[in-house]
Amino acid sequence: FFRVRRFMTDTSSLLLSKITSEYGWVPRRRNYEEENTTSKKTGQEVGEGPLTEEKEKEKEENTSTPIASIARPLDEVEDDPLQNYDPLAADNPLNVEINPVYDPLSQACIEVETTPNLYKNSDEDFVPWKARKPGILKKYTTNERVSISVSFMENEATSGPVDKIKDRLEELEEAERGQESTVKVSQQEFLDQIESMHEDLLNAWNDNQRVQALKIAIQCSKLLCDTTVIKFYPSKFILITEILDTFGRLVFDRLRGRSVIYNSINAVPVPLPEDFKAEDVTPAARETCRNWFYKIASIRELLPRIYVEMALMNCYRFLSNDGFVPIVKRIGMMLNGLGNPLISTYARAYLARKGREVGCYQTDYLLSMFFAHIDTFIGLKKETAPNGNSRIEVFAAKSDMPMPEYLDLYTPALEWLLQCIGHNATQELLDVILKKYKETDNALVLDHILASFQPSFISPRALDFAALIREANDTYFPKYKLYRTLGENLVLCAPPESLRRKILNEIWSVVTKFEDPVHYMNVVEVFIEFPCKHCTLNELNIMLGDVLKHVKENHAYSNFQEELQNVIVKILNNQKEFTRIFNMENFMPIVDLLYGEKQVRVNRAILESFCSDTSPTTDPVLINAMFEVGKIVHDSINSMSFEDEIRQIADLLAVFIKKINYGLDLEKQLNFYVDCRRAFGNLDAVKQSLVIVAVGLSMKTHQVVKGKHTKRTAAFVRACIAFCFITIPSMDLVFPRLYLYLLTGQAALINQCIPQSEALFEAMISLVEEVPEYLELNNQVVSCSEQLLNFVSSLSSELIVVPGHPREGPLFLVKALLQVFEDRNWERETITRSLINLKLISMLCAMVQDKLPFHIPKIESNDVLYVGDPAYQQEVQDVIDALIKVILDNMQELQQSSDASSNKLRAELGKELFNYTITYSQLNEKSCAFALKMYGIAKSNPSNNVPLQNSLKYLSSRPDDTNSEGVSFISQLITSCK
Repeated sequence: FFRVRRFMTDTSSLLLSKITSEYGWVPRRRNYEEENTTSKKTGQEVGEGPLTEEKEKEKEENTSTPIASIARPLDEVEDDPLQNYDPLAADNPLNVEINPVYDPLSQACIEVETTPNLYKNSDEDFVPWKARKPGILKKYTTNERVSISVSFMENEATSGPVDKIKDRLEELEEAERGQESTVKVSQQEFLDQIESMHEDLLNAWNDNQRVQALKIAIQCSKLLCDTTVIKFYPSKFILITEILDTFGRLVFDRLRGRSVIYNSINAVPVPLPEDFKAEDVTPAARETCRNWFYKIASIRELLPRIYVEMALMNCYRFLSNDGFVPIVKRIGMMLNGLGNPLISTYARAYLARKGREVGCYQTDYLLSMFFAHIDTFIGLKKETAPNGNSRIEVFAAKSDMPMPEYLDLYTPALEWLLQCIGHNATQELLDVILKKYKETDNALVLDHILASFQPSFISPRALDFAALIREANDTYFPKYKLYRTLGENLVLCAPPESLRRKILNEIWSVVTKFEDPVHYMNVVEVFIEFPCKHCTLNELNIMLGDVLKHVKENHAYSNFQEELQNVIVKILNNQKEFTRIFNMENFMPIVDLLYGEKQVRVNRAILESFCSDTSPTTDPVLINAMFEVGKIVHDSINSMSFEDEIRQIADLLAVFIKKINYGLDLEKQLNFYVDCRRAFGNLDAVKQSLVIVAVGLSMKTHQVVKGKHTKRTAAFVRACIAFCFITIPSMDLVFPRLYLYLLTGQAALINQCIPQSEALFEAMISLVEEVPEYLELNNQVVSCSEQLLNFVSSLSSELIVVPGHPREGPLFLVKALLQVFEDRNWERETITRSLINLKLISMLCAMVQDKLPFHIPKIESNDVLYVGDPAYQQEVQDVIDALIKVILDNMQELQQSSDASSNKLRAELGKELFNYTITYSQLNEKSCAFALKMYGIAKSNPSNNVPLQNSLKYLSSRPDDTNSEGVSFISQLITSCK
């Protein structure tokens, strides 16, 4: 543009005298440099305050209650403990409920919150039984129909007996005879019936029908004798033992309730402490406890008798202080009399669990039960049936199951038993277990040993276990599962550094020879973490190469997409430096084998790992690879994608874009941004980041040339601005586009691209027309008024330094903006437009100063182009008057409104206009009268009193304006306001 610099010789005072204003509202002359200097405040150190420690201590001392004020003399203590007794209190001794109604939900909450630490021996490595139950119930299911007693299904709680001795004996005998008739039900019907019996047990107990509850417990225990549907037995064991646990808890709570004693002084009930001894129990409770065990001893069948006794094991605390070791040893010996090995193994597991619950952690009885299991297996394997098969094979054949599947039924019970043995065990105990294992060739036992003992025991002896696995008989249990379990231990605990490579070579020399790719990938999926954590990248790369070799044969990788995904994710999670991972020659070839959803997930994990390090990336090979990864992730977005997922992907791509740095090759950097815009064009957040980095690129160029552009650098900066100018309109959201236009226009001005900046500002002003009245934000419809007001504030600060147009005039952008506001449909009875006008008035007051508050180097703003031009000054004044007229019309509209809130808005607007007048206007007779009128309007709202007083304090500190007679307008205005 051809611009004319205008020089005028008139002084500022002469110019002001010639400017006319309808309201006398003329911008006052200001020296911003002087104001910045005089307005600086220096802080002073505060000796004490509300945040100092001394003050807080003094406050605590003053507010604390003296001990003497709450102490009571001895002669004031009541002799009668019930003198001030409240009959509605919680501890009413006359209404003690010794046998409260049992609520299972409330009891479960109480157990979680108040379980005593007496019998706890918690450890992070120990997996509790509750954590194992969901997996067992999910794994061991059946489609066959399950047998259940007819009387069991028809069982209902009856009314209380009349003759306590005779009727209870009859009911106990009834519970043991005449129940052979069974029916077949589906698994779901069986589950429903078990749940129903659980509720019947609680209802019978709450109705004081103790024998009926015992009868239900006996019937449930008998179900564990049935192995007709053997696949379902582990799940049935869990369901039945839950009922038995409830029964044992009910009996224990009843006995404890009967042990409540009363304080002889105030007759307040005193319950048994958590760590009570047998001598603390009342005789009545002790006699009741013996009766319960007498009833149990009268049960004819062995298995129900043992299970019910184990359920009530904790009740032995009411009888003796000798501990539980003799009891668990006795019951463990009784379990040897069970003929079915599966039933006996699960009964031993239940005994181990109940033993831990009562604090019996000695391993002698556990070892004896484990040895009994091994001896039983050895005996059944050696003993042959008439058909020539071993007895264990006969059991499997009767169950119509292959031998490996039959042995797998023992897994939950055997794992729990070995975990109880291995918890806090020693190396010597492990040697004893291994010695016993060697007597049998059951590889399943070895797998349970590896899974049950702490990894710190297994890892140092990994070579010994590898030898045991190599020699194990895999007829009943495959070796690949043993290697997988060993790998889990090696991952959790690192073996000695000197043995790591030897262990890896020893194990992988066997694994790599697996012919079945399924077995091979099962081991790789776990073992890949071992070289990631404890070896070098060279060993990891070699293992990946071996994986590639196996999965590429006959395109086997298509069947192992899940396993390959897990392998890559584990590598990324355990190696923090992505560059080192990428440089492995076998890593990306494995990534290329994935397709579909697995490919998207892996590429997203790769992008996350790459972006976790925010340091710049300059490697062109890595940049190209990550660009393709980003494209795959971006293209995975569709109409069904969740908003949160889209946001996460957009954030990842934005970080990726910011990481790429081509150094001083700025043209290559811009070309990269162009490629990203083409590849990631579906995400507004990514395009927003591209605009920001492109603006940053132009500013980097400005910094490199130190503001002195050459022909080439100027053309490059214009290219950056053009990139932004093209990218911004493709976004959807209005306000991000507005702010990006503003940001790009600022960068264009700094780089002396005036035509480009004017085009950007004009496009931005045109976009203001598209700002809706309301937007949906976080599923809520909100008004855009406040956002528009904030944007106009930012825009006004930039328009101060934008030079005028030689043909359109000095205020061509301001007038265009005002025209947009004039055409806009504003919400009625609001003050948004008036507040926007006030922002524009402050901008115009700055534009007419002899020297603007700030400048852009090498840009001649209006204070230079129109210095001393009265036409320019008058044009600005006319715009100010027009803005004030709109504000006054708005106040008139609010005054005529019948809405009560309109008066508050009018007072708020009056306060703002008063503040702007005393801050930006030259005080004269008209402006003082105008300000006084606004002050009166603002005072109509009492909440404005304090702000108005502060405004008057500011006014008194302002440079004074006087008339021709020397009268102070400030003093007059302050006096009139007060």
